[in-house]
Amino acid sequence: MKDEFYGRSFQVLRSCMRLICRKYQVYNLRETNKPVVYISHHQNFHGPIMTMLWFPHSLHLWALSVFCNREDCYHQITQYPLTARLGLPLPLAKLIAKPLSIPIASLVKSSKAIPVYRNSRKIILTFKESAELMKKGESIVIFPDVQYDDRSNEIKELYEGFLNLERYYYQLTGEHVCFRLLYADKKKKALLIGGDIYFGDGDFRTEKARVIQKIRDGLNELAAGC
Repeated sequence: MKDEFYGRSFQVLRSCMRLICRKYQVYNLRETNKPVVYISHHQNFHGPIMTMLWFPHSLHLWALSVFCNREDCYHQITQYPLTARLGLPLPLAKLIAKPLSIPIASLVKSSKAIPVYRNSRKIILTFKESAELMKKGESIVIFPDVQYDDRSNEIKELYEGFLNLERYYYQLTGEHVCFRLLYADKKKKALLIGGDIYFGDGDFRTEKARVIQKIRDGLNELAAGC
């Protein structure tokens, strides 16, 4: 792991959580001197938490932009998890969200996450920042589940927009992105690393459909092995 890659807040929290959480073993880890984009299953935050907690190398997590800014984070926490999911009255939700938003936004920033501007033209910034970081040799992890709160092992519908990173990285470097599968196994307490998937030199739309299907099938194969 690169020295001082993560910020102090993230390092402290991770160290504390490692004291109370059972360690996840990593299987089929392959060393490489090139950047990798790990694609994994969200499983209602289980995937991101266990990956960022136990993966042995530094990763830039793709995180919704609303969690990267304190004010946006406050509104997001108020409107969705506290009111829509937990059913709290709005005044109480606001009271709870205000102090929560500060450490959450700070922690996301400290984790060196890349903001994802979903349903916005600013998504271009996500791709450009990602491609530039990959050019420097740094790797990324993405959890593209549409139903991120689905706790089941099976991979269902995936957002496909992240595959446009291929275009930006190829334009910048002349190389294809290495998409590598990753699955957090709850039962085995393990991070299972699967195969590598690349775009070919054919039509982008055709290749995009092929790659997303291989990602879905590959993740389901890892999950089936659980």
